[in-house]
Amino acid sequence: MKHRLFLVALMSLLSFIASSQLIASPEVAESEVKIETKQSLPSASTYLNNMKQAYRKLNYKLLYLNTAQNQIEPKQLIHGVVDGKSIAYFYFLNGTMRESLQFDGKISFYQQGSQAYSLAIHRDQSVFANITNFDFKNGNQNYEYIILGRDRIAGKKAIAIRMISKDQYRYSYIVWLDLESYLPLRLDTINKSNKIVEQTMVVSLNISETVNPWIEQLSVQPTPEVLHLPLTKIVELPKWQLDWMPPGFKIVKDDQHKLMMHDTDPVSYIMLNDGIVRVSVYISTKQTTFVEQQNVIQRGGTLIYTKYIENIEINIIGEIPLITAEKIAASIKPSK
Repeated sequence: MKHRLFLVALMSLLSFIASSQLIASPEVAESEVKIETKQSLPSASTYLNNMKQAYRKLNYKLLYLNTAQNQIEPKQLIHGVVDGKSIAYFYFLNGTMRESLQFDGKISFYQQGSQAYSLAIHRDQSVFANITNFDFKNGNQNYEYIILGRDRIAGKKAIAIRMISKDQYRYSYIVWLDLESYLPLRLDTINKSNKIVEQTMVVSLNISETVNPWIEQLSVQPTPEVLHLPLTKIVELPKWQLDWMPPGFKIVKDDQHKLMMHDTDPVSYIMLNDGIVRVSVYISTKQTTFVEQQNVIQRGGTLIYTKYIENIEINIIGEIPLITAEKIAASIKPSK
């Protein structure tokens, strides 16, 4: 009897030891996997810089959806590199036929029922240009980059990186990159309440070794003449100045000119840029009965803010929170 009890106790002890080892082993293995993954994973900045290079240098075709305030707009982008220059063709898939071609310092617009025209440009106007042209090295003064994890976008393995604004005066972003090509697959614009105010998502991506023959042909075809906007420059010092700008923003343009809707007094124009966001500030004098009033129009991340102060009209347009527009408007003073 004692011998039998001894055997039962011995088997129970061996079973307990074995089960303890089985429970402990996965924790160790999991810990080792995490360490290896962390060590082998590139930094968020490395991923973002790889994205910049891929977006400029690869030949690709993508279909994407732009969503803002429950309005979804499907579009197509075909990109290639011809003689070392980027060429991009855009096509709106719904409604009236609209397309554009960006190449060699200008962008040409074609719309059904309207006269085609071209504009000179000095900045990439493509779908992910605000992110893919950003200086991530210097931008870390105003944004923090964090790898969130992996997901699947447009059938591709993707990694999500969050760009967190270090202040309340700009939006934050989450960008998903294709792990194979590093091309951007999705971009969310996030407000301070952590809500998506605008989203661009790729639904189909095709990459090729050579340039799409069709856009290569477009690169050698004549395009409409560059349209010169009806502006009359006023050669004088600006009448107005900003006493406050969000951190990281710089004035990239500051002048006065007459517009078609302002036949008498010139309009002061100031453009701000932080590398991702451009903000346009228009200041004009006009006779009004309003002592002080403001109007706000928001579409997705883009804000149109108008403020009347006595006989001054201020219009601010840009992808910025309302608090930023209010502070810019309040800081406008006559130039000394």
